[in-house]
Amino acid sequence: MIENNEKWHQIRIRLSEFPPHFQSEKTIQLLDACRASRSLRQLLPYISLGRLGLWRYDAYERGQADEFVCLYFHDDQYTVSSYDNTEKRFFASAQEAIGFVEQNIDKENPFVKLT
Repeated sequence: MIENNEKWHQIRIRLSEFPPHFQSEKTIQLLDACRASRSLRQLLPYISLGRLGLWRYDAYERGQADEFVCLYFHDDQYTVSSYDNTEKRFFASAQEAIGFVEQNIDKENPFVKLT
């Protein structure tokens, strides 16, 4: 767990070094909200194309690496997307975005629409 905490810290430092147009302070809000969540802070964070990604090693081992989620801020919206950015959900606040991830992270595909 200590190693995982260090990873979150490293990601926060990297985000703080991004150029201003990335609006990294908003992504840091998402990162901090993830760390405050008991379930999400167990995941492994990474940065991809300026987005905060979350992945589970167990899903990777099952071959579901493409089901990880990414979080970022764009066009005045907090966004949760699939790793390839084809599936997206938009939210007004970091907490709403984190709530969506918490509710759906254990699903094989968090972006399947309920009918």
